Amino acid sequence: MINTVLGSAFVIFGLIFLFHPAQKPSTVLSYKSLLARQTTSGFYLAQRWCRDMLLLTGVLQLSMGLVINYYHLNHLSPLWLALTGLLAWGSFLLLESKLRHYLMRIGQLPIKYQSK
Repeated sequence: MINTVLGSAFVIFGLIFLFHPAQKPSTVLSYKSLLARQTTSGFYLAQRWCRDMLLLTGVLQLSMGLVINYYHLNHLSPLWLALTGLLAWGSFLLLESKLRHYLMRIGQLPIKYQSK
């Protein structure tokens, strides 16, 4: 059930980002991280990539929740909860990694993120 609810929420937020994208970092519904706020082009790319990640993970979690409920696998809820957390964490890591590589490519990566 958690996958269905969380997947639906991710899809709803992804659709909000699709039809009403954030124009500046000060808006409530925008993806705001240090890397996303580094440049204007990075901010717009972060919003687009965040929208795509929300839609993708939302659809995956929603379909996983429907399959779990259909096959009556709710007794494995700790496993499903762990998978939900890993999917959300992995999508955040992928998004930040894409932003880091983009900023590194254009030479705007903050010193805090540069390897020695």
